[in-house]
Amino acid sequence: RLATELALLEAMYPDQLHFAEKAREMNYRADTNALVLRLPDGYPGIELPQVLSANAGKIDVRERLKRRIGELIKGEELLDTILAIFNELVDDVGQHGSDHAEQSEQAKALQRREPDTKATIIVWLHHLLNTNKRKLALSPASSAVSGITKPGYPGVLIYTGPANAVHEHVIELKSQNWQAFQVRFESDEEWSFAHGQGVREVEAMKDVVADVG
Repeated sequence: RLATELALLEAMYPDQLHFAEKAREMNYRADTNALVLRLPDGYPGIELPQVLSANAGKIDVRERLKRRIGELIKGEELLDTILAIFNELVDDVGQHGSDHAEQSEQAKALQRREPDTKATIIVWLHHLLNTNKRKLALSPASSAVSGITKPGYPGVLIYTGPANAVHEHVIELKSQNWQAFQVRFESDEEWSFAHGQGVREVEAMKDVVADVG
């Protein structure tokens, strides 16, 4: 379970997240903001990740992050939720910067591809709650697109299939009004899901992990 969760997160944060297996430490960095978690042997299960350091720029948010983590439910995959909480704390202290180079790469990722190519895209959302947006996320124009959507905080969207159809759906979604909409991973390979064809909504990150397999 941990290996699968980390593989998915490393795909979503390819240049920001690193896991040191021997020390069981996960390091996350975005601009001047940095987080280090230790994953005890009992995670995911009876133990929660431990915060070794959490800095929003020069401000230590470790204690605030520890309190928030203490409110989470044990036994589930929680790393993406913890990253979302950390980024919220970063926003709260006014230290969150924008990476224009990354945004440029994301814009390039939403260009059309040749008709016979495939694509898989993972999108991170600050949240996905609005009923109409959830319906739109589940209803790509092409039935050839399959995927997974996870509403709540944060929202996660995964789409796979013909490249043109996948990109058109992501472009349509991106045109909506979002607090944050970021393409975190793109591949020219088509994925398969445990649920089969079509787009399915799941409740939690653990369900995303299970469906990706």
